[in-house]
Formats: sequence, C-alpha cells, structure tokens
Amino acid sequence: MSIARRSVLSAAPALLLGAARGAAAQDYPTRPVRVIIGFAAGGATDIMARLLSSRLSERLGGQPFVVENRPGAGTLLAAEAVARAAPDGYTLMYASSSTVITPLINRSSTLNVPRDFAAVAIAQASPMILVANNDFPARTIPEIVAMAKAQPGRITISHPGIGGINHLSLAIFMQRTGTEFTLVPFNGNQPSLNALMRGDVNLASDSPFATRGLLEANRIRPVAVTTARRSAILPEVPAFAEYLPGYDVPFWSGFIAPRATPPAILDRLNREVEEILKLPDVLERLRSFGAEPVGGSRESFQRTIEEDWRRWGEVVRQLGLQGG
Repeated sequence: MSIARRSVLSAAPALLLGAARGAAAQDYPTRPVRVIIGFAAGGATDIMARLLSSRLSERLGGQPFVVENRPGAGTLLAAEAVARAAPDGYTLMYASSSTVITPLINRSSTLNVPRDFAAVAIAQASPMILVANNDFPARTIPEIVAMAKAQPGRITISHPGIGGINHLSLAIFMQRTGTEFTLVPFNGNQPSLNALMRGDVNLASDSPFATRGLLEANRIRPVAVTTARRSAILPEVPAFAEYLPGYDVPFWSGFIAPRATPPAILDRLNREVEEILKLPDVLERLRSFGAEPVGGSRESFQRTIEEDWRRWGEVVRQLGLQGG
C-alpha cells in the first residue's frame, strides 16, 4: 500500500468524526437547553439571560432555552453546577464578571474558570455606579476622598455582596486613593439601596439598571461610573477615570459552557448571539440598562475571561480578600 493511500485511510476516521460533529451542530438543539444563572430573578443579568435565551430558542428551531436561577455564594453554586454538567451543549451558564471573581475569593473552591469553561459569546458590558444618599455632603470623588482621609473608616458604602464586581471596584478605589471606607455587604441590590435611602449608609455601589428609577425620582444622587468613559444613558455622570486615570472596572455578561463542549456547537451559538445583538429591540433593551453590546469571537471572549482571572486574582491577593 502506498504511503499516500495509508495517509488517506488513517485520516478517514478523524474526517468522519469531524463530519458527524458538524452534522450534530447543524441539528442542535434537539431537546431543551438549560441556561443556569447565579442571580435571583428580576435583576438586569437575569432579564438579559431571559431575553437572549428566548431569541436563541426562536432562531434554533423553537427548542426551549430554559433559564434556571441558582443564586448563592456569589454565583459559585451555579458555576459549579455547570462545570459538572455533561459537555454536550445542553447546559450553559449566563455568566458575568462575578463568575470569575467568586472562586478567587472563596478559598474552598477548586473552580478555575479559564480551565473549566469554554467561552461561548459575550453579550454586553456596562459600568457600575457609585451613588449617594441625598443628605451626604460630599458630591464628587475628590470631595469624598478628602473626607475619607480626614475621617478614616467613617464613610460607609453598601454593595450587593462580598466578592462581586461592586465589592472589588470599591477595594481598588481605596487602594488607588489610599483611603479607608467601611464597606457594608448586603444580599442583593434592593437591600443595599434601601439602606442607602434610609441613611443607614452614606454611599452605595450598584448597577445603572438597579439605580436608574431611584435616580430619576431624585431619591438618591449619582457620583461616578466605574468605566473609563461616561455611560450613554447617564452622560452627565462623571467616570472614575476622570479623577483616577486608568481606573476601569466594567461589568460584562455572556454565555459560557462546560470546557469539553463540542466546538461546532459553541461556534453555532456564538454566531446566533452575534446576530441577536444586532436586533433593534435587543439593542434598545441593553441600552436601557446602561449597557452596550459587545459580541465578537469565542477566542476574544476567552481572552477576556483569562485576563480577568489574572487581574482579579492579583487584586484579591494584594488586598487579602480570600476567605471561605
């Protein structure tokens, strides 16, 4: 038998396997897909997960993409469930920046997000926002920093939970400015903002979605957003970077899957999400949350996850935030 013929025959099984996987991806999904989210129902991330999942269902033969809320341990419970799931494309996670951060803070977790998950599609990025009680006298970042340096630990700032992006954005703020605040964690957005309105705390770090109605009703006051540029829906609110060059802490969300999920299925999901992000009603909904569509390749999203893992890992080590 010639070398060329042997090469063709030896390659045939791989070619057939590749063709079979491609065909499976074209037929996918043939049954309902679970989309697990680590937040309670009703928040911006939950709403986005449901919006995108319903569009995926419409575009992929009408098979349901069923969103399951599994809050707890800062999205860690949801992430661990997805990491253990069969890597067949029928269990996804609608993840966020917090999904990367939580295992880094929780010493008991063995989860390694870049290793244990495959990126599918990043959907959006948005800032967090620092807001103030209306009676709090300091109105700008420089005024808050000056007050904090004069009275270390006196200013209180609430946030929706230990280990989330809000918590770390505040930790970086303190590190960059050499200040000390008393950080007060709550179990979710609404309890944190209720404490702010009651005057139990001076400031709160939260999302534009959670705070927008209160800002419009003048029940709280905006201070600054955590991204390098101002938000399109809050253009009058300064960015932290205007006072602290290089400060940029965006919040992203998107789909990830168990690591060994077939690439052909991941590629198909990525293409579909890319098209969904172009739909006018989806764009309008995103921007109503203060978010902007991101999209892009699976590879670029995987790099974002890896970069966040390194970046936040260093912050957690420097600030001694690891526990659990």
